[in-house]
Amino acid sequence: MDADGMNRGAGLVREGFPLIRRGAQSQVPLKAAIIGGGKACDDLLILLSQERLSRLNMEIVGVADRIPTAPGISRAKKMGIFTTNDFKELYEIPGLNLLIELTGSTEVRAEIIRTKPLDISSIDHRGARLLWDLVQIETEKQQVQREGEQKLRQFLESAQDIICIKDLEGRYLYANPATVHYVGMPREAVTGKTDAEIFKAPLAKAMAVHDQEVLDQKRTLFFNEKMTVNGQTFHFHTVRFPIVNDQGEMTSFAVMARDMTEEVKLQEAVRQHKEYLENILANSSDMIITTDLQGRIVTFNPAGERMLGYTGDEIIGADINRLWKAPDDREKLMAEVKARGAVNNFPATLVSKAGSEVEISLSLSQLRDSEGHVLGTVGISKDVTEENRLRQQLMEQERLAAVGETVAGITHCMKNVLNGLKGGSYMLNVGLKRNDDKLLKEGWGTVQKGIERISRLSLDMLSYCRDRRPERIPTDPLKLALETVALVSTAAQQEGIRISCSGEEGPLVRLDPETIGRALLNLISNGVDACREKLYATGETPEVEVQVKRDEGGLRFIVADNGVGMTEETLGRLFSRFFSTKEGHGTGLGLCVTDKLVTEHEGDISVESSLGKGSVFTIRIEDIN
Repeated sequence: MDADGMNRGAGLVREGFPLIRRGAQSQVPLKAAIIGGGKACDDLLILLSQERLSRLNMEIVGVADRIPTAPGISRAKKMGIFTTNDFKELYEIPGLNLLIELTGSTEVRAEIIRTKPLDISSIDHRGARLLWDLVQIETEKQQVQREGEQKLRQFLESAQDIICIKDLEGRYLYANPATVHYVGMPREAVTGKTDAEIFKAPLAKAMAVHDQEVLDQKRTLFFNEKMTVNGQTFHFHTVRFPIVNDQGEMTSFAVMARDMTEEVKLQEAVRQHKEYLENILANSSDMIITTDLQGRIVTFNPAGERMLGYTGDEIIGADINRLWKAPDDREKLMAEVKARGAVNNFPATLVSKAGSEVEISLSLSQLRDSEGHVLGTVGISKDVTEENRLRQQLMEQERLAAVGETVAGITHCMKNVLNGLKGGSYMLNVGLKRNDDKLLKEGWGTVQKGIERISRLSLDMLSYCRDRRPERIPTDPLKLALETVALVSTAAQQEGIRISCSGEEGPLVRLDPETIGRALLNLISNGVDACREKLYATGETPEVEVQVKRDEGGLRFIVADNGVGMTEETLGRLFSRFFSTKEGHGTGLGLCVTDKLVTEHEGDISVESSLGKGSVFTIRIEDIN
């Protein structure tokens, strides 16, 4: 065959490469969208506007670029073409069947592979270069034919996608390196053969069916195909299109295939992962709710339906605050989640569809995408309504048992006090009869001590048995300490015991002055009692020192004395009910009540002591804002 004959043969090979004739293409339109609005996109749109791509029968229906001022975006807007800064929105364009990626970014290409629907084909920037040169060959006929074919051969050979050409009988006229790689045979072993001579019967038959569809319909067709070669399975997204001569006659057809194996595996993994998560949601005994950034409910699992009585259809899309008894509590929780990323075992109360309250223990964390961007929240809630009821019932029973034990102890203490009062009243009566001032004073002193002990016993009993929530108000902690010291300092000075008070000044803090004042008074009184019981050496002065110190976000009240001190055994029992070191003069409730008052204020109390040297009590309160 002479040179002219070779030129007329659409699929013949010159120097091992095909001569692809440019003629009237199939009338079936390609609806394409471009990802990347740079200069290449702008040039392609210019060619489209000049109708220089008419033979490709391709319509550009959308352009995406993150930069709104990109030249391709600007031109697309002028041409009335849909534009967006998120290429995933292109997937929603009706009839879209081809994506052309011109960004050159491997990250963008990976994202396209991960998110693109399988029925939409794609050409990355390398494939687009091939398409671009094919267009250039079509639109610039004045260029030297050999130069154009040279460029075409280069791109065909460098393409990573399978590109091959078959004659009308299905024999391979051309196979690029990517094709022979997947086939696993050298080029010369592929050229001139049919699929039946290369592949096993089932695969060859399936490929022949698709080839025949193109031969029968004489138009571009898209297929999803699977090929197993040498035990390895590949998935391809394939486009077949006819090649026609200048007279519009189909002389051969081309096959372009993109290896979608990794994408198929990824989508299968995503599907399995989704099913796995949905299975967890469906079978979890805990309520699991996810929300978006606006606080709208996105998912609501069956456990949530059972717990709150709403169906998913009723509650999905609603504001999450609708479920909270106190929405302000959720706002506080969200602020903590935002600062820490997650909060565990947060006690909250929700309201069911029927209006009943549901107490939950909530673990809430931020929901993030693969790049770390916050998408919303995911909360796992356990219904603790019955658990809290039983716990409260148990606590009440324990409290009543403690009250019974306390009453028994108080009865014994009251008996001692009454005996003291009887003795004092007897001395008063005798003193009155005898007009004996000494007996009168001694008897009245005994009665006064008995009255004081009954008063202290009554206050301790009330404090111990009563559940009281602290009422925090702005308070000056140093002033509170000074006022408390003033209550006992006068009487202590008469016995030679010095009480001092010092501290750090600062802004007001939120405290319950009654609770903390009572606790301080008990500790100071105990310090005075400890000083009374010690025999001091010459030059040593009984002293109780009260200090107020501020820490970052917290407060400390320190009460130190140089009294008799305590042994390790005494320290171990110090806060037990009815334990006293005052040999019948104490109620045994003072420090127990002090510990209870501090605990109710969400603080803690500690003590250090050394026998013969004194003791140091410290009240710590962290939450004062």
